[in-house]
Amino acid sequence: MVESLNKTVEYAIKVNSMITPNDPKPGVMALGDVGIEYRANNGVGFIQIPWANVKLVRAQVVWKKRIRGFFIDLDDNRSLNFVVSDAIPALKVMREHLGSDKLVRAKTMMGSISKWWRKRHPKKA
Repeated sequence: MVESLNKTVEYAIKVNSMITPNDPKPGVMALGDVGIEYRANNGVGFIQIPWANVKLVRAQVVWKKRIRGFFIDLDDNRSLNFVVSDAIPALKVMREHLGSDKLVRAKTMMGSISKWWRKRHPKKA
């Protein structure tokens, strides 16, 4: 059994870990005073991330209204993807520990394509 990273848990939420896109693992994410913990419901799966190791949190915004999940970018250039049902309370807890400058909106596929298109085909004056 792995010892918990946090002394107190501020918020816990059900998430799907998308570490392997073909095999999402449901589990529970606990946000606490020391960092982020993820435990898989069944099978092997445990992740502990101290707040100091989080470089950036990118929220996946859908239709400008709903947040599908978030990417957690770590200081060792890894990125972890989590899909949640209601991400807003979790992001509020993350903002308290990380600050609002480390919480950003993730780029969408359409945004990336349109940026590429505008770069290739600039408007003629």
